[in-house]
Amino acid sequence: MARWTTGRTRGSARSLADRRTRLISARAARRVAAIAVLAAAATAALGWRYAGDTDGGRADRELTGLLHLPQGFPRIVGYGFSTLGGPGPVVVALVVLAPLAWGLRGGRGLALVLVGPPTAMVTTSLVLKPLIERTRGGELAFPSGHATSVTSIALTSAVLVLGLTTIPRVLRRVAVGGLAGLVLAVCASLIGRNIHYPTDTLGAVGVSVSVVLVSALVVDAWADLLADPGSDTAREAQDRPTDVLPRIRGAATAG
Repeated sequence: MARWTTGRTRGSARSLADRRTRLISARAARRVAAIAVLAAAATAALGWRYAGDTDGGRADRELTGLLHLPQGFPRIVGYGFSTLGGPGPVVVALVVLAPLAWGLRGGRGLALVLVGPPTAMVTTSLVLKPLIERTRGGELAFPSGHATSVTSIALTSAVLVLGLTTIPRVLRRVAVGGLAGLVLAVCASLIGRNIHYPTDTLGAVGVSVSVVLVSALVVDAWADLLADPGSDTAREAQDRPTDVLPRIRGAATAG
């Protein structure tokens, strides 16, 4: 009984610690920032290459042929995955994820859910699509809005899960692998149904990675700033006149 109580106490303490720790550890922050920059650069390069384009490149056409979904059950499954990035499923996912993030990772987790995916979606739909003007079937296609929605939510979930020390590392990795598989399935379905070119989905992944990771770093930096009153405390201590009184009395005694 004592062992069980001790184990539960330790689990509660670790769970509380998870709600206070950084989303991205200080040791990994530079690597994560580098990944975000590389993802943004790759998306920019693809956008420059396919700006104003209506036809896919050679790689686009070949990969689209390989992923083509025939009629029947494969087409039905592909339809199900491709619709996950629609407005309805996205709203439901965010509504469910927000309280979970708050419960598991505290204010930092909630802030990431509220900032990361929405910013990625707005960047794709209202900034990059009109700017790049790549079309398919008369619709703006680069980056894919559906792929951006699913990828940004999946990546946000991965960031939240990876920081949970109460869950064994193996299970955390399995969860992240499942999220990655979901993203691949959605992208493949969008390509197989001839809705997007492969490079459209690749651009969506790049936008999601750069925006969500930068959002996590910004949330951490802001939360650390609010939680560290050290500089203000030191400044107040220097301004208090009582701090110098012992020195004055000591000098008077010596004289």
